[in-house]
Amino acid sequence: MHLKTPLALSLALLLGAAPGVTKAAAPGGPAASSRKSKKKTPPAEQGTPAPEPTAAPAETPAEAPEQAQAPQNAPAAPSEPAPAPQEQQLPPPAWAGRVAVLAVPVAQNTTETASRIETDLRGALGAWPDVQLVDFAPLFPLPPPISLKQGDALFDEGKSLYDNLDTEAAAKKFAEAAAFYRRYAVDTKPERLARVHIFLGASRMLNGDAAGAQESFTQALLASPTVQPETEFFGQDVHEAFNAAKVGLSRQPRGTLAIDSLPAGAQVMLHGQNVGTTPLKDVELMPGAHQVVLTLPGHLPFGTFQEVASSKRAELRPTLEPTPSLSAVQDLAANVSRSPTLGTDKLPPEVARIGERLGARYVVLAVVKQAREGTVTTLHAWDTQLANRLHGVVLKPGEARGQEAVARVHDFVTGKQVLPASRLPIALPAVVKKPWFWATVGGVAAATTASILLATQPQPKLLGPRLGNPGAGW
Repeated sequence: MHLKTPLALSLALLLGAAPGVTKAAAPGGPAASSRKSKKKTPPAEQGTPAPEPTAAPAETPAEAPEQAQAPQNAPAAPSEPAPAPQEQQLPPPAWAGRVAVLAVPVAQNTTETASRIETDLRGALGAWPDVQLVDFAPLFPLPPPISLKQGDALFDEGKSLYDNLDTEAAAKKFAEAAAFYRRYAVDTKPERLARVHIFLGASRMLNGDAAGAQESFTQALLASPTVQPETEFFGQDVHEAFNAAKVGLSRQPRGTLAIDSLPAGAQVMLHGQNVGTTPLKDVELMPGAHQVVLTLPGHLPFGTFQEVASSKRAELRPTLEPTPSLSAVQDLAANVSRSPTLGTDKLPPEVARIGERLGARYVVLAVVKQAREGTVTTLHAWDTQLANRLHGVVLKPGEARGQEAVARVHDFVTGKQVLPASRLPIALPAVVKKPWFWATVGGVAAATTASILLATQPQPKLLGPRLGNPGAGW
């Protein structure tokens, strides 16, 4: 007798991974209903007359039935279209859950490498449509903006002095306001800074400082290229000087600025305009100071005024500081990399805490070490719900996408763990790695085999209860 099919069937039924088999085996399934539909109707049922319609109430006028009858040659009234059947909401698969990706540098000299590997690994796993990564943006919101009331007060004082024709004192207040705004590049609005520079340029013009006025007007154009002096505050001479500074700036050769960050993937705002994410190749800019702001979920925003010279190339590559909440999660990951349980099947408590804080079911950890042959990266993954894990898989240097190690991590977080000797045409979940699972499978397989053997006995009902299998007496 061949027992491979019952064993495979029992395994599939236990896992609930063979819906086609369970439906065919169920007594009330589609197969049973189709057989019932072919059953002939008894003659007595065929001759049963249809029930007569209920008589109308006495108050109903006699004309009502006649009006209800439609003419024989009248076209049939168009029937309303049947409502579209609602799509059945399928439950999420058993392996569904968010994935958290972290990289830990074991040595200080591998910090930059670990940051790059974390970004590449997150991008490689996120490219799979069936992988849902943890979104850091709602977990680690940006800090509230810094108050700029002090700069606004300096500007208001300067404007009051300017209206009272005290241009020297006004220029000093405007210069202090501009310096204050430049110290807070993250929260300063480009239009506000440009307006301060226009008033500073106008004050310098009235003080006889033509060169200083042109410099202030140029700074205003760099801050906001579309800004213009307000007609209600400035005369024709200020407008002419401002336009001359604009023409002079446009004639100067442009420079380039390369923008990167550690970690990469930060959003870049240039004078309040989104220009992409890091790394950014050379961006052509007019010579002067340019407001650059970088933001990355889980990290504090970075802002500065970067100088760009004519026909020169400038580089900006800041290290983004993690928020205190993300820093605490990174500390837990570092503890896991040093834990003796890293190489065992036991779920480290730090991994469970990482999953709780990030709302992740799967935690993927890349441990970056410096070895004799160079930098070595080992990938580890845990399922915090089933306590399954994927032992260290070596990630080759270079681009993470397309590597076999990343594919193995993907198969783990999507439940595509298949037994090496299995002939089942289905993907089994990661629970097959548990010892208690195989003990249960062995019991079910033995019970199924006993059922088949007892079915061939002359007295199955007596043997079934003795073997602890009442269902064997079919």
